[in-house]
Amino acid sequence: MSEPTGGAGDQAADTSPKKTGGRRATEAATAAAGPAAGGKPRAAAKTTARNNAKAPVKAPAKAAGKNTAKSAAKSPGKTAAKTAARRTPEEPAVTAADVRSAALGAAHPPLSVPITGADVVRIAGVSRATVSYAMNDTADARIPEETRRRVRDIARELGYEPRSDARSLRRGRTDLIVLPTYTIPFGRLLTDFVDGLARELHKLGHTLITYGDPDANPVAAARSWAALRPAAVIVMPARLTPESTGYLTARGISVVALGWGTDELPGTSLVLVGETDRAGFVAAEHFIASGRRDIAVIVPYEEHASGAGLAALGRGRLAGVEEAVAAAPHPVRVRVVEMAETPADAARVVASWPPGDRPDAVFGYNDEYGALLLGALHDAGIRVPDEIALVGTDDLPLCEMVRPRLTSVGFTFSVPMARIAQRIADAVKEAPRTDGERLTIWHPTFRGRDSA
Repeated sequence: MSEPTGGAGDQAADTSPKKTGGRRATEAATAAAGPAAGGKPRAAAKTTARNNAKAPVKAPAKAAGKNTAKSAAKSPGKTAAKTAARRTPEEPAVTAADVRSAALGAAHPPLSVPITGADVVRIAGVSRATVSYAMNDTADARIPEETRRRVRDIARELGYEPRSDARSLRRGRTDLIVLPTYTIPFGRLLTDFVDGLARELHKLGHTLITYGDPDANPVAAARSWAALRPAAVIVMPARLTPESTGYLTARGISVVALGWGTDELPGTSLVLVGETDRAGFVAAEHFIASGRRDIAVIVPYEEHASGAGLAALGRGRLAGVEEAVAAAPHPVRVRVVEMAETPADAARVVASWPPGDRPDAVFGYNDEYGALLLGALHDAGIRVPDEIALVGTDDLPLCEMVRPRLTSVGFTFSVPMARIAQRIADAVKEAPRTDGERLTIWHPTFRGRDSA
């Protein structure tokens, strides 16, 4: 069946902008089709050519884009604002990435959301390796300091931070320093130590975190710590066994011991010694110098005693008392008294001392135990310090709140916290050692008040 005459020409002659984009374009297409397609004769084509010659020529899309880019480069903020104003309610609002892209100029493609290292590479005009070295402060990277600074400035302006998990994959570990928690509650001394150390380690690119699971045995605990892929763990002596330290060091994790006494701690890269046990020695030394001859030493009572609880610390302080008594110029009796941290148990302990067989001095383990005993002694009508002298430990503000004011043994940091943090960071960079150096971080100081 033959096609109806003029069918194609009828379609070509449709001047609807929706279909053809304009009358002139329609006429040009029809002229090109020719009479065979039902189009206009050659004379019509000439007429179309004349009309096209007279009509203003529209700029190509490419040129328009170029002009737009130039405009954006001259006034990026104004251009972005005008663009946002012209958007219809159906269009998405201008994002922060749009504004940053406009501010950077048309020479750069739109930024990623979220910002990635590729954006920093493109804008800084450097390699991926250079950005990595600059952002991670790689010490042995041979890049100029000016380049390092410029890359970091650009990253900061864009809000880019390298992903810690990516660094971990490259290094085989994180920048974490893990401090496991224990059944010992953190007192002011340990809290101040952790807070100060966390700040100083952060300056060196490490993050200090405390980690739970206080009841795990040493090897099970080591496995759970290693699962975090830390750079180092700071461990108290009760969790240090040849098996646990071997498990950690075999995985490139440095072991830093936080010890209280003079015990040997094999398998460690560094031993931080807090002379907590010496508090007992300092208190007993004062009692002996004051002529006291019968010292009761309070050891915290724990229903489920462990090697890392308050009872263990109490026994360490008891050892300090016994050391001082061994060197005393006159005989001194030492009584070991277990006591729970409750007013009722403090009253029980005081009641157990009959008038003819009372100690003349009490070392109360810490200030909280000392304050409980001070109240119980007052309730029993026993005068402090006339009949019984009393000393606590930690030098808390509580000592100034009770009456008589409580004598205590405080602790003073022996080295700046920045040095402690730097030594831990150095231990991380070194291969794990098993003969770590010892660094004394605090020592006891006597703080005399009314109770002794």
